[in-house]
Amino acid sequence: MAGKASAVRWLAPFLAVLSSGIFTPVAAQAPPSADLWRVATSSLALPAPLHAGATGMFWNPAVVAVSPGLAVAADAVLTSEVLGLSGLLAATSFALPGRLHAGVVAGRVEIRDLVRTTTSPNSTGDVIPVYEQFVGADLGMRFAWVQVGIGASFHESRFDVASTSGLTIDAGMRLSPIDRVTVAASTHLLPLDLSANTATEYLAAGEYMFLRRQPADGLHLRATARYGLAYHVRGAWEHVVGLGGELDRRVVLDLALASESGAVSRLWRPSLGLGLRFGGYTIRFAHGLSANDVGGTTRIGLDIRFGS
Repeated sequence: MAGKASAVRWLAPFLAVLSSGIFTPVAAQAPPSADLWRVATSSLALPAPLHAGATGMFWNPAVVAVSPGLAVAADAVLTSEVLGLSGLLAATSFALPGRLHAGVVAGRVEIRDLVRTTTSPNSTGDVIPVYEQFVGADLGMRFAWVQVGIGASFHESRFDVASTSGLTIDAGMRLSPIDRVTVAASTHLLPLDLSANTATEYLAAGEYMFLRRQPADGLHLRATARYGLAYHVRGAWEHVVGLGGELDRRVVLDLALASESGAVSRLWRPSLGLGLRFGGYTIRFAHGLSANDVGGTTRIGLDIRFGS
């Protein structure tokens, strides 16, 4: 009985986030401005549901159960001046009694330097606030080669004087059924009432480690091929192909090419990622080129794992 009481106590924050959307007058879906997070996704150099850092919980709730111990992470995202968008993601995950894992993820994305004008192009000095922010709780279970998770998030956005809020709930999984193979799938920004929402995505991906060698003592080489698929509710499909390399479990290099069906033609978006590991610390840098020549998206992150 003591174990059950302890589990209920740990589950209380997750249930509170979920129940707040059911018993309070909040929209059952993310605000339309949540679609701004797709700009941040363009900096990922691998399919989104395979992102294993703690902030990966934003795209796949099963990531909460990937780390066997405590993990914390933060990612900063910045675009070119043409888009003027910046964002921040922060997350932590930890183990609970039994096979349970829990986590909290939060983020904010905003458009910078929007100023109010009148009949002339000169600014009046007033800044127009445009942002979307959220906080969510994830719950997952970890087995030998399976991680599954669910997550609920509360969203709030503002465009000038107009503001909206809403709730989403997502599910995800990561499977490693055989050696060298990982498969992942998740929903992203799924409305609680399952209604259509332009920000909603359905994600799936797989990777295969085709090279694993130890050419010298203490030196390990790994190379991975990846493929990802994303379906957007508005009818667009995105395909992601990529390669990942790892040297001595310290240097990680990722390359990806995304192809998305646009309104007129197919859009192509390359991205590059570099990770440096020092013990339980991983510093990440990634840069993705946006479509339509509007500049790139840069991501800088820090991931810390304890007890892994």
